[in-house]
Amino acid sequence: MKGPTADMGEPLEPYVPDPTLRAALEDFGQQCDREISVPPQTRLDRGYGGGTLFVARLTEPAPPGREPTRKVFVKVLPARSRQREVRGQQRPRAALGDFARQHLAEQIFPPIDLRDGRRLMFQETTDDARMRGLDELDGEDLLAAFRAVLEAVLHEWNSAAPAPGRAGPPHRETTLGPYLERELRAAGAWEKIHHALGIFGFRSDAESLVIDSRPLPNPLRTVDPASPHHRRPVRFHAGFAHGDLHGGNVLVPCGADGRPHPERFSLVGLSAVDAEAPLTRDVAALLLATVLRYVPSLDHDGSEALIDYLVHPQRGRPGALVGPVAELVRIADEVGTAYAQPLAGPATWRRQARLSLIAQALTCTTFEDLRPDRGLWCLRLAARAMQAHLQESPVAPAAPATAVGRWPVRPPATPGPGTDAAHPHRQPAAGPPDPDPGQHSGPPSRVLVWCLLAAALLALAGVAAWALAPGSAAT
Repeated sequence: MKGPTADMGEPLEPYVPDPTLRAALEDFGQQCDREISVPPQTRLDRGYGGGTLFVARLTEPAPPGREPTRKVFVKVLPARSRQREVRGQQRPRAALGDFARQHLAEQIFPPIDLRDGRRLMFQETTDDARMRGLDELDGEDLLAAFRAVLEAVLHEWNSAAPAPGRAGPPHRETTLGPYLERELRAAGAWEKIHHALGIFGFRSDAESLVIDSRPLPNPLRTVDPASPHHRRPVRFHAGFAHGDLHGGNVLVPCGADGRPHPERFSLVGLSAVDAEAPLTRDVAALLLATVLRYVPSLDHDGSEALIDYLVHPQRGRPGALVGPVAELVRIADEVGTAYAQPLAGPATWRRQARLSLIAQALTCTTFEDLRPDRGLWCLRLAARAMQAHLQESPVAPAAPATAVGRWPVRPPATPGPGTDAAHPHRQPAAGPPDPDPGQHSGPPSRVLVWCLLAAALLALAGVAAWALAPGSAAT
C-alpha cells in the first residue's frame, strides 16, 4: 500500500474503478455530510482473504482549531467473510487493553452493506503519521519491522511470563489431521485446497507426491481419518493471533524524513482474529508471505537452501542462501525460540512452527497470483516439512480423537459408503431412501452366504412341491 504523498486528496475515480464501491462511498459521504477522497499514488491491496484495503481521506465538519481531515483505511470484504470480519473487529478489544490500543486499527463507523453482498468498513489507526506497508520496506528497515511485529505479537499480545491471575499461554492437545484441517479452515483454504492440488496435477488422496522426480509425503493426506498419520499427537500453545498476517496488513509509520518507526506499527484487516489459535500461526504466516517476495529471484540451489532453512532452522543458515531472505528465517526462529524458552523449550516450539508452516504453505497454493511457480514451490515446502515432521515425531500410541477445550471445532468425519475419501466434507449424491434405516447389512461375504442358503431352501421347496403334486408319481 503506498502511503499518502500529498495533503490534498484526489477524486475517487480512477483510483476506485469499481462502480458499486465508488457509488457506496459517495452515498456515505452525502448522507453523513462528509467528503471522501483518495490520496495520490494509493493502490488497492487485496489480502489473503479476498478483501481489499486502501487509504482514503475523510473531510468532515469540525469545530475551530480541529483538523477537519482525517486519514482512514477502507476495507472491502467479500460476501463470504462479512460476519467473520465483524467478530474479528470486536473480540480483541474486548479481551485486551494495551496491545489493542497501540497496534490494532479501530472501526470508526458502522459497516455498510453493498448491493452485491460485500461489506464496507472504515478503520483508523492511533498514529496519524505517513504509513507504509511492511511489503514496501526492504533491507534493514524490513528486518527491523519484521522483528518488531513478531516480538509484539508474542511478548505483548501473548505474554509468556506468568502474571497475577494468569499462568501464561495454555497448551492444547489434538492430533495431526484435525490440527491441519482446522488451520486450513481458519485460513479460508479448506474448500479450495483439493482443487489447487488438482491444478498442479496431483490427487489429494494420494499417499505421496512426486515433485522434481522426488517422492514426498502428501501433507493433505493426513486429514483423512484413514491415513496412518491422522492421529499422531500434536501439542501446542494457544493464544491470540491476527490470522491474516502479511505485509499488506502491517502498517509502519514514517517520520518527516521518511524513516520508519517499526515499534509503532498498526495491524489492519482483522477478519481472522482468533483467541484460541496456535501461537506459531502468525509467525509462519508473516514469515512465508515475506520470503515469497524473494523466491522468484533465487536460483535452484538458493530455492532448495531456503526450503531446507525453513524446515530445519536449528541447523543454521545454508551457505547458498544470502541476503535478507536468510535473515528473515533466522529472526523468526530466534524470536520464537526465545519466547518459548520458559514454556516448553525450543524443540517443541520448532515442531509446532513446522506444522504452522505446512498449513500456511498449503494455503498459499490456493492463491491464483502465486501460480504456477511460487505455488508449486509452496507445495514442495509443505511436503518437505511434513516429511521432516513424520521422521522426527514419534509414532502415535492411542491418541484422543478430539482435542482439549475448543480445539478443534470438530474432527473430520469418517468417510462412509459413497463418500469421496479425498473430499470427506463432500456428501454423496442423494439416493432412494432406506426402506428400513434401523437395519444395516453385514459384510459382503456374509450377505452372499445368506443369499446362497435362501436359494437352496427355495430349490428344495420347489422339488418337494413337484414330488407331492397329484400325478407326479404316475409320470
